[in-house]
Amino acid sequence: MAGAVWIGRDLPPIYRQGEAYFLLSVDDQLYLVRNVCPHRGGPLKFGHVDDQNRIVCPMHHNAYPVEVLLAQPTTVKLSEAPHGQT
Repeated sequence: MAGAVWIGRDLPPIYRQGEAYFLLSVDDQLYLVRNVCPHRGGPLKFGHVDDQNRIVCPMHHNAYPVEVLLAQPTTVKLSEAPHGQT
């Protein structure tokens, strides 16, 4: 189960390949996650994290475990090293 979770809801929009994303921090790691609720397409960025580490959609209140969102093929884990360097 994920530890500390934070949503970058106050950050400007982030776009990748024409899709909207939001910044998600989980256990001090940063991820770009598509800003689309799997249920009805609501903006997950404006949801909240509940006491079970699920992101709750602000529109219909569906809850998604952070682990499920991180496992999506569109989710990108960010690294501290510049691209191409390790």
